Amino acid sequence: MEIIKCTFDNVPLLAKLNKELYEDENNDNIPTIDVLEERLKISMESGSRAFLFMENCEIVGYALVKIQTSPYYLSHFFICKNKRRNHLGTIAFNQLMNTLNTDSIDLDVFCWNHRGQEFWKSLGFKERCIIMRKCK
Repeated sequence: MEIIKCTFDNVPLLAKLNKELYEDENNDNIPTIDVLEERLKISMESGSRAFLFMENCEIVGYALVKIQTSPYYLSHFFICKNKRRNHLGTIAFNQLMNTLNTDSIDLDVFCWNHRGQEFWKSLGFKERCIIMRKCK
């Protein structure tokens, strides 16, 4: 697998992948592509780094990492639906950690995303907090 550091030229592609991530997570608030592009630009301007995961010259996913925090914060991590169940997520994550030259990183997983929780636990992640929301 190859990891490619993104530039601002990649923002439209990243926004499309980000929309798929929102949909995949069953997020209750899915922004438009324009909003996602703007958010990605702001994140990258603030120092976050975006990466594409490539396998056989084909995009299989992406990540967005806030490197302004300690430890780093994995804001987005997405493997395309048609590429899952082939250990590409594990490979991509391990290579991303090597690329970032770190062995510690934080992330959030929605409480209803049981498959995501199990994936991250399989990579050694442990729960640290519960974030709660009061809704109408």
